[in-house]
Amino acid sequence: MKRPIYLLLALLLLGVSACSSMDAPGSVEDVDLLPDMENIASLYLDGDDDYVEMDEVDLEDPLQLAGEPFTVSAWFRQEAGGDPFQRIVDKSDGPLAHNGWALAADPEEGRIHFYIHDGESGADFASSSGLYAAGEWHFVVAVARADRLEIWIDGDLDTESRYESGAHTLPAAAVTGMRIGTWNHSNGREWQGWLDELAVWNTALSPKSIAILHAARGRADLAGSCDVYAQAGNLVGWWRMGSGARLLADPTAIAWSVEDHACGARTGSLRPAHGPRLDVGEVP
Repeated sequence: MKRPIYLLLALLLLGVSACSSMDAPGSVEDVDLLPDMENIASLYLDGDDDYVEMDEVDLEDPLQLAGEPFTVSAWFRQEAGGDPFQRIVDKSDGPLAHNGWALAADPEEGRIHFYIHDGESGADFASSSGLYAAGEWHFVVAVARADRLEIWIDGDLDTESRYESGAHTLPAAAVTGMRIGTWNHSNGREWQGWLDELAVWNTALSPKSIAILHAARGRADLAGSCDVYAQAGNLVGWWRMGSGARLLADPTAIAWSVEDHACGARTGSLRPAHGPRLDVGEVP
């Protein structure tokens, strides 16, 4: 979708993001697909002691998401069993995402939990039960809008999501740690299964963008042109969990980290060093 130069200049003068000011095309054919070889692996975590250490998130980091709408998405394939509140990602300093935000899944109930805490009070926003089945690939999107929270699974909004505790809020401005595959402040809540294409935006994705990204099945260039989807310019974190010719050439090579392909460049370190593995061929 080409935009006249006079319109782009006007948007810049008004301080409006050209990516977020207009909606994007609505079909998967419009998605700027990556080469097939680039979506070649996912990250497997054993549900015991595996996780990805993302280190401290300071006040200037775009992953703070303090007081603003935001979106977290991921492809996942969860094994049966394990902890009932397994963390996909957690940026906090205490239970229920204290001083931050987190996304979790319960394999037994097939339920998603979206946690947000503003420093004084928090919310546990939970999906309906039976929303997904363990052992299959699913696409989850958690959206914090200015006035409400939403949970989407496989391109559909779960209209039966509700607050198990608390009420709508947005994250605190607080220095905390961040981890993928476990909660941040102590042991427990370890993920058991595969994670792929974890992404964070500092805006609320539109329903059309969610549909586009679900249809792309992990092969969209999330950091590409805003013609791909309307909020591409708001991407602040994107962990592809393995990509590139080197991994394809040697699938047995030991990985030590997962790279951030967004503007923040926050590379995560695998813990323990020989624990999590990149599974070539295991993708959505």
